[in-house]
Amino acid sequence: MKKQFSHEHHNRQDKAQKPEYADELREKPPTYPYSPDFDKLAAKHEARENEVQRMRGKCFILDGHKYKLGWKRDHFAKINGLPAGDSATNQAFNKIICAVQSDMKVIRAAIMNGRVFQHHIFIKGVGRMPLSAFGVEWEVAGLRCDEIK
Repeated sequence: MKKQFSHEHHNRQDKAQKPEYADELREKPPTYPYSPDFDKLAAKHEARENEVQRMRGKCFILDGHKYKLGWKRDHFAKINGLPAGDSATNQAFNKIICAVQSDMKVIRAAIMNGRVFQHHIFIKGVGRMPLSAFGVEWEVAGLRCDEIK
C-alpha cells in the first residue's frame, strides 16, 4: 500500500512539471483510496476538540474571582463587583488570566492524551436504533485555579 502511494506521488510530481498537466493538477486535489478507519479517527478527534471547547466555556474561579475565557477587563470587574479602573482589579485580572491560560494548556494536553470511548444513545420514539457518540475520559492535576464550574 505504501509503495503504491509512493508511485502515485512520484507520478504526480512528474506530471506537475509538464506544462500540459500543470494547470489541471493545481485545480484538482490528489485522490487516495478511502480508508474505513478515517471516519472513526475523525470522530475521535472531533470528540476531543468538542471537549476542549466545552472546557473553554467553563467559569474559572481563583481567589473568589470568576472569569470566563474572552471576558474583557471591564466585564470581569462588573461580574466580580470590583471597581473598573482600580489597580487591585487589574492585578486580580492579570493573575487570573495567567492562571486560566496555564490551566487550559494543561487541560488541553490531558484531553488530547485521554481515552476516547464510544457509547450509544437511544432516543424515545425512534425504535431501538442507537446513535453512536464518542466521549473523552481525561484526568488532570496541579491546576492553578481553585475551581472550574
